[in-house]
Order: sequence, then structure tokens, then C-alpha cells
Amino acid sequence: MKSDFFDYLPDGTKFAFWDCETDFSKTYYVSKTGSDSNPGTQEAPFVTIGKAAGLLQPGEKVLIGGGVYDEFVRPARGGEGPKKMISYEAMPGEKVVVNGARPYKGEWVEPYGWRTHGLGKYYNISEKYDTNAKIYEGNFEVSDFDKINPFCMINAASQAFGGCEFWFHYTPNEADWQPFLKRRGLIFCDGEFLTQVNYVWQLSQLPGTYWVEDSGYKFFVRLKDDSHPKDHVITYTSRDQLFAPAVPYTSYVRVKGLEFEFVGNGCPGSQKGALSTYCGHHWILEDNKVRWANGLGIDIGHESPQRSSDKPSGGTIVRNNHISFCGVCGIAGLRTRPSQNDGVLLEYNVFENNCWHDIEFNWESGAIKLHGVKDGLFRFNIIKNNGYGSAIWSDFTNINHRICANVVLGGKSSIMGGIFIEASDVDNLVDHNIVYDWHCNHLGTLPQRTSGGGHGIYEHDSDNMRVERNILLGMEGAGVFLNWGDPIRVCNGHGPIGVGHRITENIIADCQRAYVFPTEHNFSDGNIIGPTKHVAPIQIERNHVVYEMLDIRSARMFHNWEKKGKVCDISYDIDVDKMHLKMVFTVGDKKLIQEYDITKPFDLQPVFDFLGPLDTSAYEVARMF
Repeated sequence: MKSDFFDYLPDGTKFAFWDCETDFSKTYYVSKTGSDSNPGTQEAPFVTIGKAAGLLQPGEKVLIGGGVYDEFVRPARGGEGPKKMISYEAMPGEKVVVNGARPYKGEWVEPYGWRTHGLGKYYNISEKYDTNAKIYEGNFEVSDFDKINPFCMINAASQAFGGCEFWFHYTPNEADWQPFLKRRGLIFCDGEFLTQVNYVWQLSQLPGTYWVEDSGYKFFVRLKDDSHPKDHVITYTSRDQLFAPAVPYTSYVRVKGLEFEFVGNGCPGSQKGALSTYCGHHWILEDNKVRWANGLGIDIGHESPQRSSDKPSGGTIVRNNHISFCGVCGIAGLRTRPSQNDGVLLEYNVFENNCWHDIEFNWESGAIKLHGVKDGLFRFNIIKNNGYGSAIWSDFTNINHRICANVVLGGKSSIMGGIFIEASDVDNLVDHNIVYDWHCNHLGTLPQRTSGGGHGIYEHDSDNMRVERNILLGMEGAGVFLNWGDPIRVCNGHGPIGVGHRITENIIADCQRAYVFPTEHNFSDGNIIGPTKHVAPIQIERNHVVYEMLDIRSARMFHNWEKKGKVCDISYDIDVDKMHLKMVFTVGDKKLIQEYDITKPFDLQPVFDFLGPLDTSAYEVARMF
């Protein structure tokens, strides 16, 4: 494998790399001991980042000293190109936190006239309740918030894709609407997240919870140990964003080494991240940390499906960031209309514990969720312990997009799969990724009929997708599920045909099925298949109707697939904490042991060299796991 192997796009062209080339002409300084009446020099720094944001000109930067900054930073302008960017940077070695949480300083009273204890006729989260549960009432003031009170707004997207029928028609039952109707504001006790409930009586059914009254100003809490909140630090999200330009289409901005935490933003459609490019292009977001956003951590697209603009989008670099505990998306980005998200580079980012809102039926949940990626490269990212949704999801009219050398470890629930390409009919490539331990969402799969989800690599409404040299282990669904999708959904002038897909040289083991095609007009070869939970590891299925159930011999016989494919015993051990994978391939008395540091790209060629000359026909008979 050449050193630049992962630099190339599916069509063989090299990704259009770029970077900041600015020789900064002026540097402003910010310090917690400064003053905004100062000139912003190193000797006399500003005290707020916002002061510098209003002054910076193309070719200038600000260095920010350590500390916690309670502000919403609104850059007044952007740069003019790679050689004349504007940069926001943490001072080397210093911890700079832009914070959206404030301590609650109001009074606590015991609730009067509220049904705080008991069981409701509907919507209980437990069959029991604690008659001695200690519940306390707090009341916010208008001045407690920075322009927007997130507790006044519900999660449900006000600008949903396709309209509200996405919830009311596709959500399986009434109880599953509850996450959509929760408030956007988050509350913490001594830095620990409290769980929001929809009904006041649910507080007595679950400790460590809070409930928000209709106004968004009155709220009730029950702490985990039923102690009094006056003996703790109770914090709440006071704003919905932390960094976003004052005007849209601001471009050529770098944000480096900052930390953003605690915002009460909403769910897509409209995409407003804690850290936002606000429709800008050619940003560099690097070495940052983003955590505890109710909705989105970072947005890098055109914000709303209601927008239409002739402004370019894309060109943004997101690298070496750590994004955690974001409720719906770690990173999201809409393309502009009529153009695409061109040349986006996502690399070396770590995503942990995201998508914790059980709101997947909004169809926008993912650690990474971008639309309309053209000539894009997502590589070397690590996604761990995802909640409800996909790890990497590229949606609608993706063109020449490569998703490679990513590590996806653990998904609690997914209607679709770990890596998901949607509604794209030209060549897109998913290769050299590891996907492990992805689980189904059994509540529903409409409209695309995904057979419960929990797949390693998935698509629907697409054609001509390539899946090459991935390691796919321990899926509750299929290792690869290439779905037909919604026959009336038109992309690039036609509905899904289910043709032109290629699944080659992957290692698939301990999955419900190895792979599924939507029609016979596709191709597979060279895959190494270990034990599967289903008697037929290869299937042709469309919209929950299975047309063919195949073992590797019959796939070879009837479709000319898997001429070089192999079936063998595969055992594995993966240490998620140490990022280490051990695999053992066994054929008769012959064994190959391979160990991988999964923080680095892997080479599967030794496995193919080992199995290539061996007769594995005895393992090719369809068998139960």
C-alpha cells in the first residue's frame, strides 16, 4: 500500500488538499485578566473573544489565554483566501473553554399543586414510583439567558425535511414521540447530566431527572440521591450556540485548539451547531473539543433546507477534533442548492457517546451527517459508543465520495447502519474501515424497509456503490446491506434501480448475514466470510421480500459471484479501550493470527495470501452459526 493510498478519490484523482498559508500581519491577545478597553496587545489584552472578533481583518489572528469564557462569539468577517485567513487560536499549552452553561442562582421551593408523585394513566417509565422522592421547584428569570431560552423550545425540528409526516406517520407509536417533545435546555448537577422526562410524575419514577413546565421558566429536579439541590452546583444551558459568524457566507476562518461545551440547540432540519460556519466555505476546524450539545456539535453546511443560494459551499477541513455527548449529530452539514458540499475533508477526529437522543425517526441522527458530498474524503476518524443513528451518514446526491480507514466501534440502535450512503447513483467508495458491534432498531423501518437495521455498511435509494476491504464484525444485522429503498424517491432523474454495486475483498464474521443485494445485477468477489447467524450468508432482498438465499457456492454457481471468495472459521477479540484487534483465521489444521493496532490503517493482504491457495470448500456449505 503506497503512502498516499488514502489521498485518492473513487475516480482515481487526488483529493484537492489545501491549508492555511497565511503569514499573519497582526495578532490580538485575549486574557481573563484583560479589559476590552485595552488595545488587545500581549501586554494589554482584551478580556472577551468577542471584542477581537469584531476587529479582526483578513490576514490577522487572535491568541486566547486560558480560562472559561461565558460568551457567544460572533466573527464580524472572514478571510480572503488561504494566504489571508482569519484565525482564532488558543495560546499554546492553555485550556480555553467557551461555555454555554451558567449556575442556577434562584430559589428552590417544594412544589405545590403539581402531580409530582405516582403513575400516570399513560407514559410511565417504570411500573413503580417512590413515594418519598424529593422533588424541588426552580424558576428561571429572563435575564438568566443570552437572548434565547432553550427551555422554551422543543427538540422537534421547526424546519423538518419532508414535513411533520416524518414523525406522525413513521414513528411506530405515541410513546416514541416523547423525545421530540422534550425541551432543548440541559441541566447538570455538579457537572453530571440529568435526564429530562416528559411528564412531572415521571420524576418519582426515576432519580437524577428534571421536568420543564410549559412556559420554559419553571422547572423541577430530582437528584440521584434525593438530596437538596441547594447543596450542589446546578448548571443549565443558557444559549443555543457558542461560535458562529454574525453574517452568513463568512469564509476562510480557522478555529484552533478551543473547547466548546454546554448548549441547548435543536434537532435538524435547521442545523445550528455549538460551533458553526454559518453557511461559510473553506473553514479549518482543528484540535478543538466540542461536548454536551443537545442537538449538534458542529455544523459546516448551509444551515437550513429552506435556504437557496448561489454561494459556494464546502472546502472545509475538520481534523483532529474531539466531539462527545452531542444529542443528535456530532458534525452536520447541508449542501447549498443548487451546488454540492465540494471538497470536504474530515480526518483524525474522535467521536464518543454521541446521538444519545432516541430521535432517529427524524432521519438526521449521526456522529457525522452530511448532505451532497462531492469529491469529499472522510478518513482516519474514530467513532465509539454511538447511541441512536449512524456513525457516518452521507445523504443525497453524493458524487465521487470516499469513506476510508475509519474505525466504528459500538452502536446502540440504528434503523440503518454504521456507515450509510443514501440516495446516490454514481461511484462512491467505502473501503478499509472497521465496523464492530452495531445493533438494530426493532421498532420500525419505514419507508425504506431496512430489515431492522443494525448493519455494518448500508445504503438505500442508491446505485453503483463500492464496498472494498473492510473488516465487519459482530453486527446484529448484515455486514453489508445494499437496499433497494423507496421506489418513488427520485435522485438524479430516476428512482433507485439497485444495480452496479460491488462488494469485494471484505472480511465479514459474526453478523446476521454477510451481505445483501437488492437485485442480481451487482457483483461480489474475494470476500472472506466467517460464521453468520443466518443459514444463508448471502441474500437478494427488496423491501423485506427475500428473493434468493445463497451460500457462497450457489452465489458462485448462479450469479458468477465469489470466484475467489473464501469461507473459514474466524474468531476475534477486540479491546475497544486499547484499540487492539486480534483475528484468527482457521482452515483445518492451518491457522493465521493477525493483530492490528486499529488506530492505524490495516493491511489485509496477508490474509488473502494465506487463504488464497487453501481449499475451503468444506466450509462453504450453508450452516447455522
